[in-house]
Amino acid sequence: MNLDWTYEEFSAFAMLYAASVDAEIDPEEEALIQQRLDDRSYRRVKAVYEECSDSECINTILGYQKKFMTDQAGRERLLSDLREVFEADHRYTAVEREIMHLFKRLLESEDH
Repeated sequence: MNLDWTYEEFSAFAMLYAASVDAEIDPEEEALIQQRLDDRSYRRVKAVYEECSDSECINTILGYQKKFMTDQAGRERLLSDLREVFEADHRYTAVEREIMHLFKRLLESEDH
């Protein structure tokens, strides 16, 4: 997938994927993500997200590693965005904590 997203578009995509780990995106989570982009950009990013399988989502996120996450600060920025979406519904479940741990391990890998 050849996308040339801004950080905000990329982050919204990653947040949509993270929000869906518990099988659905809660209204609070979606509202938080929508605030990051104008309506047209949000619809475009969400359309791409909805067409992707889990592995395509992960590959898309990892594909932006060299653009936005070349250092610890870049990785922490995305992890902070993901944590924010997990906490949007005022619940940070054990599953969400484990997903955060997996994201952290993926993003710290130098092989991508």
